[in-house]
Amino acid sequence: MTHCIVCQSEDIKSLTAVETVLYKGIELKIPLEYSVCNGCGREFVPKPQILRGEIALRNAKKKFDGLLSSEEISQARAKLSISQEQASKVFGGGKNAFSKYERGEVSQSVAMDKLIRVCLKHHHVFRELALEAGVTL
Repeated sequence: MTHCIVCQSEDIKSLTAVETVLYKGIELKIPLEYSVCNGCGREFVPKPQILRGEIALRNAKKKFDGLLSSEEISQARAKLSISQEQASKVFGGGKNAFSKYERGEVSQSVAMDKLIRVCLKHHHVFRELALEAGVTL
């Protein structure tokens, strides 16, 4: 449980503010969480809220750039009926890449995004990549 480091109160409320971020010359509106102590009025941002804010910013940038969202990557992997580990073997990107993509911790490259889209559209390409990676479908 989060508590106030000033007055030690555990009576904390979570609020959301919309912040404007300049990205590639365009203003993006990002919902960012913060906390307020009802005991002393102190405003602060605990680490979990910071992490959610980073994910929100990353997802807004991906949307602006036309990349698949974290949820869309998860849906694509499910549609291809493969695990995160299998996806990493088929598409590359490292052992934990798809886990990080799906949690929104990391943005996929443009090339990775295109490869996922091609495999969704052309299943024979996906099957060939899986075979080359030694992944049984």
